[in-house]
Amino acid sequence: MPSRTGYVQPAGSPSWGYPYAGSPYASTSTCSYSPPYPQSSYSVSPGPMSPPPFDHSRSLYACAPLPALSCDLHPVLSGKQRTMVDVSRDPTVSASAVLSPRALAEPATTSRLPYFTITLDPLPWRIAVYPRSSKSGAYITVADVLHTIYRELHCRVTQEELDSFPPQYISSVRQAFHRRCSRLAAIDRAAADSEARKGIRRIDLLPGTIFTGLLSTSESPDSWKLTLS
Repeated sequence: MPSRTGYVQPAGSPSWGYPYAGSPYASTSTCSYSPPYPQSSYSVSPGPMSPPPFDHSRSLYACAPLPALSCDLHPVLSGKQRTMVDVSRDPTVSASAVLSPRALAEPATTSRLPYFTITLDPLPWRIAVYPRSSKSGAYITVADVLHTIYRELHCRVTQEELDSFPPQYISSVRQAFHRRCSRLAAIDRAAADSEARKGIRRIDLLPGTIFTGLLSTSESPDSWKLTLS
């Protein structure tokens, strides 16, 4: 039966439906504090002392900005170390095949952040990344980032969300969905059939599935944009 958007399944393709779905390299940074007034010894001289003149041009709440923290991404995440991690597949399989356990366990950022965000421009969704470890002082690792991207990109896309895109775009999304299921069928047909029944996912709305790195954004120093090929 043709879909609501007029998409016709290619001849000879699998009979899947398209349901709508309801070394550690890190460096540490230290901050030094300087008292606002010199801590030198002084002697009290006799006689009255005049207070310093009040500076009306300076706000009572003015303060010096904090020094910027270094927050560079791990080479695997920045794209400097090219990998062929397919984010359409579970990183337990796809990432472990090309990255060592040591690399996956390394900090995602040089300042060992406990939280940052990833945007999916031009799509409206935003990915919040946290450490999977519940230990005190845990920080985000390379594996945490890849697993979070995989999990969030495999959220189902609702009918309302699909309706917000133009029909010509939905046609390309359905083709991406079909290709993803076909690639999975070459590995595990039962898994591909199960995936097809679950419907369109966020990954099908993106231009590719191979992770090529995170790009810095102008929003904040702890926000990056996902790039795929």
